[in-house]
Amino acid sequence: MPRVPPPPALPTSISLLRIVAQGLVPATSAPTPHEAVRRQLAMQGQLFGSSLDAIAARTRQTSTDGVRAAFNHRELMRSWPMRGTIHVTTAEDHHWLRVALDNRRAAFKHRAETEFGVDEKLLKQAADIAFELIGEYGAVSRRTLVNEWARRGVVPADPHAAGAGHLRRSLIIWLHADGLLVQGPLQGNEPLLVDARTLPDATTGPGHSGRGSKAPTGNPAALAEIARRYATSHGPVTAADLARWSGLSKTVALRALRDAVSAADSPGASAFDGSHMVPLLRMSGAQLLRMAHAVAGGRQPAEAPAGEFVLRADLADLLAQSLPAARRTMLLPAFDELHIGYQDRSCLTDAAGETLLSPSKNGMFRPMLVDRGRVVAALADGQLVWADGQPASKRLERATQLAINRAARD
Repeated sequence: MPRVPPPPALPTSISLLRIVAQGLVPATSAPTPHEAVRRQLAMQGQLFGSSLDAIAARTRQTSTDGVRAAFNHRELMRSWPMRGTIHVTTAEDHHWLRVALDNRRAAFKHRAETEFGVDEKLLKQAADIAFELIGEYGAVSRRTLVNEWARRGVVPADPHAAGAGHLRRSLIIWLHADGLLVQGPLQGNEPLLVDARTLPDATTGPGHSGRGSKAPTGNPAALAEIARRYATSHGPVTAADLARWSGLSKTVALRALRDAVSAADSPGASAFDGSHMVPLLRMSGAQLLRMAHAVAGGRQPAEAPAGEFVLRADLADLLAQSLPAARRTMLLPAFDELHIGYQDRSCLTDAAGETLLSPSKNGMFRPMLVDRGRVVAALADGQLVWADGQPASKRLERATQLAINRAARD
């Protein structure tokens, strides 16, 4: 079969628009860590320290200490509400988001049942022990819980026994995915486990039902809200971007994005939680490139990307007001949403840059230095590794030091 040519790379002007939408400039940054996470709906939380930095970067005049306080006040939670990766959400969004996307975890649950023997009896034993410890201490560490499971025979006492590690992890994830446990207040750098049943339940979510669905369409009101928040905080995005971020199929993601545009454009529209609903736009690739070029300039590709893009309606104006801030040099943490929050991130970096950020291609990412909307270096073991072997200019050297100093203050 003939080789299908890759799609055209997105221009850097799209990256600048995304930087603004992401809240990484003063005009769009959030007043509190809680609001920063609410706007994004869910933020990657695989490396907890990195997620603290990512939230702080999107919050006005707040260091990671402010983000820690939000966890300790139980405003922010860490769990597996979507896909197979841990994310940070607000307490209010945790359950309805988890339920709306529950049918996307069927493969994980099937494997836990068939390969590791997780059944309802075992889950109940594990949950009862967790609630007992939480009732006694208020919050417990993962190690304390697993050790108690081992003492009572729920998991093998020998952590190196065949399948022991997978069983422990499967129980932890399943209890989170079922809305029984969640991670909140901190002990040092570790979020402790608390009872998720104390959080606002799924019926407080969009559509006031919170019900999941075995059908691939799910709860339309909840999926539209997921798409709306994603497009507002990440746009310009496509259905493929939303599908990768949320775990939805592309067909469902496209429908959810179109529903989100309709909902946000309705007269007098307001979000289910009373927050401001920013109108959204649908644009073809050609329309988007013309708009982005008019605001940010730069070289444009000869061929426009296919598909439909969704973005907040005021994004071009916001970029025009914030162009110097969007172009500034910034050091962003590993797993930052500006990078991993998209299927197509060619506006931010190329194939060589992807290798620079994840040299082992094992799903682990390095912190990144972004300058004028492009990845120019990665941070490895405390040292910058430059995309071109060295900084391109004295200006970039000076700007890099300022970015590192800002990150250190946070």
